[in-house]
Formats: sequence, structure tokens, C-alpha cells
Amino acid sequence: MVIRRKIRQLLQDQRGIAAVEFALILPFLILLFLGGFELSRFLLINQKVDKSVYAVADIVSQQTSVTNAQLGQIILAASEIMRPQPIGNKGRIILTSVYKNGSNAPVVQWQYAGGGTLNRESKIGKVGKPATLPGGLTLNDKDNVIISEFYYEVTPLFTGSAMLPSSLYKFALFKPRLGLLTTPPS
Repeated sequence: MVIRRKIRQLLQDQRGIAAVEFALILPFLILLFLGGFELSRFLLINQKVDKSVYAVADIVSQQTSVTNAQLGQIILAASEIMRPQPIGNKGRIILTSVYKNGSNAPVVQWQYAGGGTLNRESKIGKVGKPATLPGGLTLNDKDNVIISEFYYEVTPLFTGSAMLPSSLYKFALFKPRLGLLTTPPS
């Protein structure tokens, strides 16, 4: 009888159950926290890349002409938008002017790359070559468009997290507002 009573008491004893359940769920909670943190960080970086590429194209399209120094300052503004995320070796901003003259295909007039050391080429094309315009965009005769491209490599802060390194590519297009911007920056 005593043994049965002791076994029954042991089976009915509830002390320590919360600690055991917490120990079982803790790894899942840590993964959930880290995954949520990495996801929110990725979304914030994505939003900052969007704002930066838009701002660069917008500011350049408001100029009557541009110099290399001006473009460098404009891209520096994009790096301020990206703070606290560094562009450095993780990003590259490429500005391209495309012009269509007559019935010929649109041609890349000039390009300026800066903002980081990431090794990426423009998807629009090379200077003097026909332009590959994004999204099926077509230009009318004598149309000029400024295209800003932003490449950014996102790496997770925590190794072993569910997030993998990602490559972001964003672009923005603006027509110059105060005349054509077909002359290469000096």
C-alpha cells in the first residue's frame, strides 16, 4: 500500500512543471525572436534602399546639368538615408542617362557609379550602347530619362539564423524637369 501511495503522489506532484515547459519552449522563443528581429531589419533596409534610389533619381532630374562633384554629393545624401546601415562594400548606386534620338533605339548617354565598392554592372547597359529599359518602358523621340539603380547586399546579423544573405536591386526613373541631361558630367 505504501508503495502505491508513493507512486500516486509522485504522479500527482505538479511542482516544476512550469520550469520544464519553459525549458522545452525556450529554444523556439529564441528562434522566433531572432527571426522577427532579422525580418524587421531586412524590411527596414529594403525601405531605405527604396527611399535612397528614389531620392537620387529625383534630385538629379531637377538639375539643368550635373558635375561629378554634384553627383558625388547626391550619392552621399543617399548614404545618409541608409544610416545606420553602411553602403561601403555592401552597396553600389549607378546613375544612367538614356536618350532616344529619332527612330533609333534609346542609347545610354552617360553613367556615374558611386556610393560603395560592391562590384555590380548596370542592368541598363553601357555608355554609347543601346539601353535595356526596365519594365517595358518606351521612350518617344527626343525623350531623356534618368535611371538610378541601387544594389545592396543584406547579410544577417546572427549567423545560423533563418535569414539567408539577400541581394536587393531597386531602380527609379525620372524625366529631367529643366531640360535634357544628355551631356556627361564633368
